[in-house]
Amino acid sequence: MKKDTLYLHVGWSKTGTSAIQSQIQAQHADFLAKGILYPQSLQWPDHSHHPFALSFKGSGAYQSDMSPADALEKLRVEMQSSPAPSVLLSSELSPMYFNNPRFKEFVAEHFETVKILFTVRPQSELLLSLFNQLVKDPNIRYEASLFTLAMRNVGWLNYLNHIRQWEKHVGGENLTVIPYSRRVVQDFLAAFSVEYRANADKADDTAIINPSLPTRCLPLVQKFGRGQMGNAEFARRRDKIISLAETLDADQDKHVLFSVAEQQAFDAHFKQGNHKLMEWFDLPSETLNKESYSPITALPPGRYSLGDLA
Repeated sequence: MKKDTLYLHVGWSKTGTSAIQSQIQAQHADFLAKGILYPQSLQWPDHSHHPFALSFKGSGAYQSDMSPADALEKLRVEMQSSPAPSVLLSSELSPMYFNNPRFKEFVAEHFETVKILFTVRPQSELLLSLFNQLVKDPNIRYEASLFTLAMRNVGWLNYLNHIRQWEKHVGGENLTVIPYSRRVVQDFLAAFSVEYRANADKADDTAIINPSLPTRCLPLVQKFGRGQMGNAEFARRRDKIISLAETLDADQDKHVLFSVAEQQAFDAHFKQGNHKLMEWFDLPSETLNKESYSPITALPPGRYSLGDLA
């Protein structure tokens, strides 16, 4: 017997996805009460379904130890043991699953409907947050400039084009776009008529808090986090840089990481597509339109040496 709906929350990254995933897990019983299974067997410790997503397509340093067939079988077994008529999978690393014939066959066999959920935010904000994530991650230690990262991700950040690709497979009526905000977790849960319960995750000892680095520290972490050092030494240097920054006044931030003109130019590239997207999903104009910009500054990396981190 077929399940009702497969919900796929496919991102984008840096739009509150980790907080959403943690809260869904904390309230998984509430989702089950609504007839929605949030699979437990396909999670990372952060409660994302990255192992499932990565089995279809790896992402840089992150790869899955499962094949698509393995991942789908794991999902099938958990689905079979649950009475829930629907399933929710969440991973901002999700590829276009429908490009995989095995996935298409699985969905056709097991579900009546597939619905896709997207979380979005202004592209310049997402870019800076992504840069922060890549620089601080000891498994990546991103060394290129913010400009390079922007150029490499122009296509990925074209929300309208990507959403239209999903539309081809599931239909426009099965797409939902949720704007990033301080209430993105509550808004996401509301899409499933699940009432947000504050502090629900405190009962979950495995919940991971993954704060961003202070932006002013990023060039220094890039400079001193290079090379073949182990993750422990990288973390020590990163933490030392943060401690050093706490002793320095803001007027020391002379290095311009992302100028106002650069931010505006980057967002302008997506303006037309974003406008169509907001019209399509009847989203507030502030969803993807930034009203004001400020230069993003940081500590000058050339002013400090390794001796400062001793």
